[in-house]
Amino acid sequence: MAFAAAAFAPGLFASPILLGLFCWPFLVVWVLWAAKRPEEAGAMAWLGAGLSTLALLGCSSHISWGQAVCLGLEACIAVIILAGRKGEAHSLNDQHSASFRAGMEQYVPLLVTGCIFMALLLRPPLAALFFDAAGTVLLAWWDGRATRRAMPAWEVVRLRLSGVVLASVGLMVMRGGSVFATADTALQVGQVFALTGLCMMAGLGHRASSRAELALLDVGLRFVPLFLLPLVMVTPLARSLMVLAGLLALGSVVLGKQGRVPSLTWVLGFAVLAAGTGQRLVLLWLYSAVLLAASLRVVCEREAVIRGEAGYTRLPPGGLTVLPMQMMLPLLMMVSIVLAASLGRAACVGLFICLCMGLRGLELESLPQTFLAVWRWHDTLIRLLLVLLGALTLLGIALFAMGLMPEPAIQMVRGVGR
Repeated sequence: MAFAAAAFAPGLFASPILLGLFCWPFLVVWVLWAAKRPEEAGAMAWLGAGLSTLALLGCSSHISWGQAVCLGLEACIAVIILAGRKGEAHSLNDQHSASFRAGMEQYVPLLVTGCIFMALLLRPPLAALFFDAAGTVLLAWWDGRATRRAMPAWEVVRLRLSGVVLASVGLMVMRGGSVFATADTALQVGQVFALTGLCMMAGLGHRASSRAELALLDVGLRFVPLFLLPLVMVTPLARSLMVLAGLLALGSVVLGKQGRVPSLTWVLGFAVLAAGTGQRLVLLWLYSAVLLAASLRVVCEREAVIRGEAGYTRLPPGGLTVLPMQMMLPLLMMVSIVLAASLGRAACVGLFICLCMGLRGLELESLPQTFLAVWRWHDTLIRLLLVLLGALTLLGIALFAMGLMPEPAIQMVRGVGR
């Protein structure tokens, strides 16, 4: 998963053909708006996912396998979000169907997905930060249309855009300059700025939106800065700061929570620890798991609404909110064991305390009942997501038990590695 290595490779992107094929979300939005057919967004998302699969199978020789996995997972997000909206889109007033704003419910998921594609494919870190910021603004605009959500949404995006500025300045300063006496001084100053900015962009300590679809789209936007963290991990100081940031993020979630532990913000703390200890495979695992968990929540809530309208007994909303996190718990415990081998004694104690405190908000006693009830809905996608979450956990446990877990990788920037 050599995101950081690719970031300093020559050229703007690895493969022009691959980059062109992954521009399909922007093309789809233009076609739907020009044709005045926003109700076809779901079908076009299916076609785009198929195109992405073919692109990865035929043109992925110049990117790392980690990037290919991330691109493949992100290609399915628009399908999951738009799959249940066909009837909702048909309800648009025909005389306003030409308006771009009228179809934004269908367009925003595609636009944000396109921004994430570009952030994952483009090599220069500043280009990745730009597209990540663009996706963040789009998502905040979509979230902030409701009056009660407008202020919180724009406060979060203001903080994350400030992180873009800090991260950009830090990454440029790390390259050195005449302002600093030595290259080592520039490296140390730059990595502090870059680390602070990237953590702000990832939204450490800040809850995701309560709306499941927005939280699903936000996963990719929050993890793109985390994939750039290995650029900063070039000195012991940077690695220590990352570990501290991860522990503080975990602590802020479990101490400042009101009710249940939010899955995305909690996993971000583990992800920063994985980046700080050089466990890039663990970082990829967490990204895949939280995407599957957020997708499970979207599909479960949609199915619960359908069943409620049909007169079936509905599960308590809290059960559907906490089920994805309950399903991720075995993976998080395995990740904690892997990270503990690379952490100091004090950091291990802090990680263990945060993990134990987080268990209080997971309502584990409700897992069997909620799991069986959801499984009996006979929804193929729900069952597939549940199986994939379980398989991801079993794969991690198997690799760890057989001793096949790769050694932590330390990124080298301009020949500096300590």
